[in-house]
Amino acid sequence: MGRPLKVIIAVLLIVVGLVGCTAFLTGQGLDRAEKWVSISGTVISVVVGVYGLVLAWQIGSRSGGSQRPGRTRVARTGNAQAHGAGSRANTGLTGRVVADSTTVLGTGDATATQGGSANTGEDHSR
Repeated sequence: MGRPLKVIIAVLLIVVGLVGCTAFLTGQGLDRAEKWVSISGTVISVVVGVYGLVLAWQIGSRSGGSQRPGRTRVARTGNAQAHGAGSRANTGLTGRVVADSTTVLGTGDATATQGGSANTGEDHSR
């Protein structure tokens, strides 16, 4: 299922839910409808808050958690070239930065044959 279809389905479900809630609350009377809205608002707030905390925790875990990326500087790098499918060339830094600061200065040339990528600075794709 593609992303546009998922978005359309989500929007339709939200609209149907809102119409259903409106129809239900209309039949409840003002006092009871106010109580229903108060209770459902509290439940929705808790669910959204917990979801936000879980999402923040997951993002923190993916980025290395307590590891600080620090300051990274890349300068005076060489020439990197890649030719053909599947090759990589790098004259700088490859991978995650885990030190407080990383400096890449004055690297040589990088040439990759049979394709892929060439890099003379920082490459965080791996």
